[in-house]
Amino acid sequence: MYKLIAAFCFAMACGATRADAPASGTSIMAGVPPPPADQVTLDNWLEPPYNVWSLQHVDAILPTTTVDRGVGPVSALEVEPYDLSQFEFVDYAGTKRNLSQFLKDQHIDALALWSNGKLRQEVYRNGETARTRHLMMSVTKSFTGLVAELLIAEGKLDETKQVTDYVPELIGSAYDDATLRNLMNMEIGIDFAEIYDDPSSTIFQFAYAAGFRPVPPGVKSFPSLYEFLPSLRKKGRHGEDFHYVTANSEVLGWVIEKVTGTGFAHVFEQKVYGKIGAERDAFYATDPHGKAVSGGGLNITARDAMRLAVMMAQEGAFNGQQIVPAAVVAKIAAGSTPRPSLWGNENGGRDHSYMSQWYIDQPSGTVSAEGIHGQTIHILPKDDIAMVVQSSYPDADGPFFIVLDSFFASVAKELKGKP
Repeated sequence: MYKLIAAFCFAMACGATRADAPASGTSIMAGVPPPPADQVTLDNWLEPPYNVWSLQHVDAILPTTTVDRGVGPVSALEVEPYDLSQFEFVDYAGTKRNLSQFLKDQHIDALALWSNGKLRQEVYRNGETARTRHLMMSVTKSFTGLVAELLIAEGKLDETKQVTDYVPELIGSAYDDATLRNLMNMEIGIDFAEIYDDPSSTIFQFAYAAGFRPVPPGVKSFPSLYEFLPSLRKKGRHGEDFHYVTANSEVLGWVIEKVTGTGFAHVFEQKVYGKIGAERDAFYATDPHGKAVSGGGLNITARDAMRLAVMMAQEGAFNGQQIVPAAVVAKIAAGSTPRPSLWGNENGGRDHSYMSQWYIDQPSGTVSAEGIHGQTIHILPKDDIAMVVQSSYPDADGPFFIVLDSFFASVAKELKGKP
């Protein structure tokens, strides 16, 4: 069974190519102006092959808000390439691939590998460069969860309090009686369906409110996420099982905004991003009212994503400072209660958990952040190993993530302990 990777596939048929689309992504947005069939629009930007261009140019499609890199010098990433020309791995289905085949098959736009204090691989494809800011989709959620954990450590949030203690606008909604911990671990009993090829699914209403999809004629929608979120209704019980709902991450961002009194993008900038010595400003896609989409709107270079990953791999320390308390990273890496609905726990398994918007693989100790169309960060905190992948994979989910898990397990074994 493939992993459940949710959010932000709002094409009417996820992974399907339109009949009038170009045969490949090479001609997308080429020409002044581009021919109509090659133009990326709000209608097609999440469909292949248009997503090859759009995921690297979100600021040309959606409103955004900047995450300032700060005024300090760029932090060093020591580069010492490791030869993977002979590297091969076998995926979950028994298919053997080398690095080149993996990059092609998985539609990788950028791949970065880190081990033993050094950047070992840095590969760019499909027009991406070291300066390109790529949409990270639901990898965004993990940094929203990290900021929430920071605020808990600072005593500004209490994970045992109810969500409505922080956001009273949600009284009467699905979030009544839910604790902040229920919210952070995706254990909200809620009537919400993320069915990407069903326009009547709740995720389409979410997409309209976020401004990620145009509202079809005759369809009633909400003008922003602030109006949409209180409309959600409870179904089932909180705290009993894993139910991946992108709206939960938006509510978590709202909680953070309430307790800090400022927009989420600025909180992320102050608490984390402005301290890593980033090479370039990041940015968030925003909804029509300027709310940073904290469940899937982060756009960042692969190198700066690696800086965040290395910070997590090094117990919160990076750029000469302790950016995140080591106890916060340890708390996330320890995981939470394994839930039956979480991928990997089918048939009574208890090897996987979801903690503060991060996926935890208990046997290997891998901590990962994952987003549709192939965005991932994988970390082995005890081994100082990290991987960043940015992709324009045609399908939202599919086999991409389970193949990637096989790749990371194999390449981490190859790199572990190498000088």
